[in-house]
Amino acid sequence: MEELQAETDKAIARYAENTICPATGKSIRESWQNELLALRPLPKLPEPFDKVVTRTVRPDCCVVFENRQYTVPFQYVKDQVEIRGCADQIQLLADGKIIQEYPRHTAERILIDERCYEGPATDRVVPPPPLGEMTCRLKEIMETSVETRSIDFYAALSEVAK
Repeated sequence: MEELQAETDKAIARYAENTICPATGKSIRESWQNELLALRPLPKLPEPFDKVVTRTVRPDCCVVFENRQYTVPFQYVKDQVEIRGCADQIQLLADGKIIQEYPRHTAERILIDERCYEGPATDRVVPPPPLGEMTCRLKEIMETSVETRSIDFYAALSEVAK
């Protein structure tokens, strides 16, 4: 098979060298080499999607799509965003640009990206307050399995809540 491929490559090279391109009057090989210099990369094409909806971003920075909640950067609170359901992900768009992406059809019903709550204020939206000690403790609890949580863990949490 390799020998056949090598002979085919030689035949194509001879043909390109000996055949004249009608558009340029040069050999096909030389015309192709000149054309390569003018070629540019293709623009990134949008990913195909099977479902598209428009939603208003709620004050908690979330939108609902296919019975799941997704966080959106806080700067878009009360704005309309477009949600596209692609094969393996969902895309959140504002002003025709992708502002956030999440995996689609996950087991989780709420997908949170903490970066959505960070950043400078805009002329109409202030950033949410930073996460407090209670939130940090809740994250710690969520990261441990129920079987490994001790009673001291819950006692410490109740102290934070006071």
